Amino acid sequence: MKLCLKEIMKRIALLEQQKAEILSDEAQNCTTTYGVGEEKLPVEYDFASTRAAVKAVDDQVRYLRYQLNLANATVTVPEFGMSIGECIVLMAQLGKEREVLEKMARRQPKARTSSRGYISDGRPEWTETNYSQDECRSELKRVVESVTKLQLALDRTNLTREIEVDCD
Repeated sequence: MKLCLKEIMKRIALLEQQKAEILSDEAQNCTTTYGVGEEKLPVEYDFASTRAAVKAVDDQVRYLRYQLNLANATVTVPEFGMSIGECIVLMAQLGKEREVLEKMARRQPKARTSSRGYISDGRPEWTETNYSQDECRSELKRVVESVTKLQLALDRTNLTREIEVDCD
């Protein structure tokens, strides 16, 4: 069956939710508490079938993640000429760059350094930026725009690129 990469991601999320429900049911039903002299109520819990259900979900998730990782390493994002995996790394790099630039853009061009703001002899102590605020803001804008373009290109690729997978 052919699925787009986004469909595979959604299937993985649904399988992870299914596993969480199985484990939640198990946690509620794998023990029984009753008082002395009380009759133990029957519980519909089967250790072997629960473990088998978890294993079946894990097997499907592992297979789909492998197929997705394979696609991430081999499918090219046309607008950037890089694989999806490279674009994901670039997205993380741009995110870190954005954090740095946002801090630098918020910095005052000139500010008192210490809480007292004075050197020991009573003169004020100042810290000045060694870069152009306008240049920093311009670079920040470029990075933000690049992140947006990259995210849209990744989304487009994930929605349009299909791969063959074996699904039950």
